[in-house]
Amino acid sequence: MQAKNDEYKVFIDFLNSYNECFYEKDIEKLKRFYDLQNNRLIYIDNHKNNDTYNLEQHLNLLSDFFKNGKKTESGDVEPLIIENLNIFYKEKAACLFYIARYKSFPDPAVRCTLYLECIDNEWKIVHVHCSFTPDK
Repeated sequence: MQAKNDEYKVFIDFLNSYNECFYEKDIEKLKRFYDLQNNRLIYIDNHKNNDTYNLEQHLNLLSDFFKNGKKTESGDVEPLIIENLNIFYKEKAACLFYIARYKSFPDPAVRCTLYLECIDNEWKIVHVHCSFTPDK
């Protein structure tokens, strides 16, 4: 992903680093992207039975997925192609919206929204919503 504007670079780098944690299946690195202190995260996933309503649930589900795989299209973490990244932010809040495509099966695309808050001068994800695009 190329930074179109330096003011968005922090968010583009954030998203790229976040996705790298998934590719590396690194729970410890992944934790730094979340509000651990308050156990805050609502994660609505595009796969069945993966929605979580606090951070602990989400990390447990991911730990199991990283260790055992699951019934996804490939059964493993899929490399993503990110398209149409839109970034909206104010002083302490940001919203990233983008289209993600799994590299091995690009259709249907996944609509992704990440809501971030700046907590103790660090951006943290507090909400994620992913959903497959509707059938055409």
